Amino acid sequence: MPSDPRPLDPGYRFNDRFELRKVLGRGGFGIAYLCTDLSRGDSVVVKELAPIGTPRLPSGLLVFDGSEAVRLREQFLEEAALLSRFDLAGVPPIRATFRENGTAYFATDYIPNSKTLDELLRTSGTLSCDDAIDKLNRLLVVLEAVHAKRILHRDIKPSNILVRSDGEVFLIDFGAAREWHADSTTTHTVLYTPGFAPPEQMSERARRGPATDLFALAATFFALLTGSAPASSAERASGMSLPHLGELRPDLDPIVARAITQTLSLSYSERPQTVAEFRDLLESDPEVPEHDSLDYLDETLVRLKRFSFDRRGCPVCNAVMSEPRPLRRELCPVCRNGNVRRRDIQERLCPSCKSGVLSLVKNFSPIALCPSCGVGILQYRRKSILSTDQAANCQSCESRFETKGNQMAKMDADQDFQPFDFWRNKLGRSAQIWVCGDCTAQYDVLSDGRWQQIRPSPKGHKTLYPEEWARVAAGLEPGSGNAYCDSCAADYYLEGEHLTLLGAPEDPYGFSEAFIGRLLNLESARWLGAGKTSPNPGLLCEHCTTEFDRDQQYLRLSATTNRRLVKHVGEPKVMEDWHRLAKGLPTIHAEQDFADRVEIVLRQAYHTGKISFDDSGDTLWKGNAVKDGDGKVISLSINRSEITYGGIFMKKRQPTDAVVGVWADETDIHLQFSGQRDTISFGLNPVVLVAHLSSGDQTITVSAKDLAIRISNDLGL
Repeated sequence: MPSDPRPLDPGYRFNDRFELRKVLGRGGFGIAYLCTDLSRGDSVVVKELAPIGTPRLPSGLLVFDGSEAVRLREQFLEEAALLSRFDLAGVPPIRATFRENGTAYFATDYIPNSKTLDELLRTSGTLSCDDAIDKLNRLLVVLEAVHAKRILHRDIKPSNILVRSDGEVFLIDFGAAREWHADSTTTHTVLYTPGFAPPEQMSERARRGPATDLFALAATFFALLTGSAPASSAERASGMSLPHLGELRPDLDPIVARAITQTLSLSYSERPQTVAEFRDLLESDPEVPEHDSLDYLDETLVRLKRFSFDRRGCPVCNAVMSEPRPLRRELCPVCRNGNVRRRDIQERLCPSCKSGVLSLVKNFSPIALCPSCGVGILQYRRKSILSTDQAANCQSCESRFETKGNQMAKMDADQDFQPFDFWRNKLGRSAQIWVCGDCTAQYDVLSDGRWQQIRPSPKGHKTLYPEEWARVAAGLEPGSGNAYCDSCAADYYLEGEHLTLLGAPEDPYGFSEAFIGRLLNLESARWLGAGKTSPNPGLLCEHCTTEFDRDQQYLRLSATTNRRLVKHVGEPKVMEDWHRLAKGLPTIHAEQDFADRVEIVLRQAYHTGKISFDDSGDTLWKGNAVKDGDGKVISLSINRSEITYGGIFMKKRQPTDAVVGVWADETDIHLQFSGQRDTISFGLNPVVLVAHLSSGDQTITVSAKDLAIRISNDLGL
């Protein structure tokens, strides 16, 4: 099991400015230190890029494994630089970014009198519902401002939320660089806290968006009220159920509990997509559609009669679907026109003149630099053939020196011989120096591997890592990628079988918005660049991003944002059924079940008085009957006010509201009237009731039992 890199010791000075006082926290990706800003005299937090498993040498140097460490450093600093461009309330300002110790750092303002929500949970226990909702609402304000700048946090959890004593909340430790590192090392379980990371953060292909942060925020709220995070996405995907928050905290408003449950959906599309949508869920009871109401079924029948579909049309938006093919391996996924080409970045090209070649000069035993001028290169020659002593001349200032063993003295000066290290330390130069043979530029090699420009005096960059100087020598910014598109000038980092888009001046297909800064497998990028998240042949709607994989004669839904279809992701169906489902209609094989449901609801409508044997709704029954089993067929009519029965010439009438009891068996109905000891029974043959609906006439067969239920409901018996 890889171990955490040990933290630096108190007293260490970062960037010659920030003096370390204590460790604030450490995780799978970095270490946070409380420091004093010596230039301003106040407290700051310095965050060190220190992924788990990265060893630290006694000198403090972190030793990264693999060439991807170059890109990881840049991702870490670019994220800090992005945040520094915006003044976001609820996000501590970035004060400085810098490189040293083989890694990268940034410093933020320290928030005094504050604790993380994780600390509050450990010391004070779960929060009251009112307190938790207050924290949630404050965080939504911060998150909405962050999302408005097209930034995702990507790692919201209690330990990344600060609460000040006055109640103000702050989001810390944004996670774009962490996410890139997770994709490059597959250490998701280490870099993401189980329960707070949605399933799309475990997938290289899946798109992230505001709903990713909202899932984590809902999980945080869940933890504030219960004391622990929900089950992890992997556990829930394998069948573990999510306990309902309303059952765990009965004192919580049911509307809020439902909103949190919906926002914790494993399906990205089933969650609220913006902070505004989440607020709507929190503030109003969602309307539940009456899928079993007669009006709904009638309207569905109307739409079924009118239903038609285009086999090439998208079930969601009706746009014509394409059948994409993966891009050529070299094709740019941003513009789909140019080729991604490697840049000609030469590690030994001089960053100063951009034409000369750097050579390494060893500045020890003997030293290579002139102790007088500090920049001239010494030329050594033996004093004689038999002597090991040497004379040295400076090519720049023409000073002369002589050596004896491991010591040196300046000639024509009243100065004793001193060890070579004495002269080098006096100059303050490094033991290794890169020198340009054309322009005489010089770069000292620092202990953490960075090069510091000494000559000529720096006008821009002063201290960078070698790969960054190589980009400067190529006329690029230090953080530029090693590849580019020869058409749209998109900037890429290409290493082995992985590709990362660093920036693009245009984004015609939305690839940059969805995948900038993400580590993508080259094969995945071919499909993602074509607009398809699944690496299988199929159909794609470029308008709404719904996509299908071909599965013999079926189409298997692989991605959609449509709320009706999202629950069917992964299922194979014919195209007609996808159109039916998208429109809220029953599938082909479900039509008979739907028809049976219509009959059930019609019968219920008769029982409750919504339909009757006349348009006025007054007639409950009209048909032939046999009274008291005497075999004589008579007519029977029952309406809301009167029951009439008998032959053509003689009829009896009873007020309907005089019925005090009614029951029925398979064929007979029995009525008990007020003031009468005996019941009156009628043998009934079922009759057909025609309901006139918008979708057309619908019929049900009404029996004696149905009539008994209707009379009982009408009279409240």
